[in-house]
Amino acid sequence: MRKPNWIVIGILFAVSLFIGYVFFVAAIGAFFPAINQVSRPLLCDGEYSMDTVRSNPRPGETVWSNHIYCDDREITFPSVMLTGLIFSLVIFVILAFRSREHLLHSKDFGELAADEIQMERSGGKTALERMAELKELRDKNFISQVEYERKKDEIMKEL
Repeated sequence: MRKPNWIVIGILFAVSLFIGYVFFVAAIGAFFPAINQVSRPLLCDGEYSMDTVRSNPRPGETVWSNHIYCDDREITFPSVMLTGLIFSLVIFVILAFRSREHLLHSKDFGELAADEIQMERSGGKTALERMAELKELRDKNFISQVEYERKKDEIMKEL
């Protein structure tokens, strides 16, 4: 059974949250406040209204502010947050579908990890290289025949 790759899933989720909130809610929502009506069915059962106020706090400066009301109660912040979450989840599903081959570890992931651990323990050498080195040590009489046999058995068990 293939295991989920939580790092990729986490990265996709973070990217989708960023895109959902920053791009859709902040950028597009500032110019098209009607986009926040996506959250209307979840937040408001009564009378829903949007109010855009234009003000000039300083000469030459114009500020637009959008307010969302449900039954004369302001729900701007919850509406914007819920809209961002909805868009983020849609983006997450799209990104997950587009990168579905990376969401799960490969079938031989455990075997590859075990091979890597084995290579680290052996100093980065394969079993064949270690056997050749062991034979060379025995031929030069640096180790005894008993030590050679014991070490050879250890290497063979690792295979």
